[in-house]
Amino acid sequence: LLCLSEIKIMTYSSLEKWIEEIDIAALNVKSNKDDVYERTKEGYKQFDGEKNAEVLWRLARSAHKASSMAEVGKDTKKVVKLLNEADEWGKKALAIDPNCGDAHIWYACVCGKLSDHVGKKERLERGKAVQRHLEEALKLKPDDPIIYYVWGKWCIEVARLSWIERNLAQALFGEVPKASYQDAIHKFQEVLKIKSKWKANLFCMAKAYVGIKEYKKAIELLDQAMDCEIDEEEDVLCENELLSLQNKYASYR
Repeated sequence: LLCLSEIKIMTYSSLEKWIEEIDIAALNVKSNKDDVYERTKEGYKQFDGEKNAEVLWRLARSAHKASSMAEVGKDTKKVVKLLNEADEWGKKALAIDPNCGDAHIWYACVCGKLSDHVGKKERLERGKAVQRHLEEALKLKPDDPIIYYVWGKWCIEVARLSWIERNLAQALFGEVPKASYQDAIHKFQEVLKIKSKWKANLFCMAKAYVGIKEYKKAIELLDQAMDCEIDEEEDVLCENELLSLQNKYASYR
């Protein structure tokens, strides 16, 4: 892992230079995401980030990525803490600039992850927020693969909703969210058009095919995913389950 000193130690000469270096560090899967988050917070202080959506959404991204690595380490308390911080950063970014596509994307990502750590009512509310912010992000950044990837994962979660959760959604919102495994597959296919070798996307698409019992297609995708390089935190998170599913459905090759 890259340590903090390898990212940047002194203050930055300009906001543009800070953005350039923080983006490089954040998108490098080998960088220490706790350190990147700290550097992002330093930029927030230096560049009056409270008033700058470009700084704030990057804070949401950095906290989210740090939470993913905490999840790899099975530190649930740290995961929730970081996601709650990311939630606040995302809200602030959107309050300043509701037309910031990246703010919508990362807030949707945060809501999706937080839904795994809350009760049924808030989980459904978070799910609605994911859908709403992805719809806004799509208008602003239609070529960003993260939108379709998170949307595909959302579709899988909706397809899996229990009878109790569907009834609760009806009571809360007057409607039940609608999405199927086929919808998820469609979203993951959109990712493939932009980023064809994304391990986590192929893995999630395979899970959607498992959901409709198309195991032969699922194992093809699992094998493809296994051959992909680890490029993002999501790829690290799916590694163990990927191997487990590959072994489970090996006979369908």
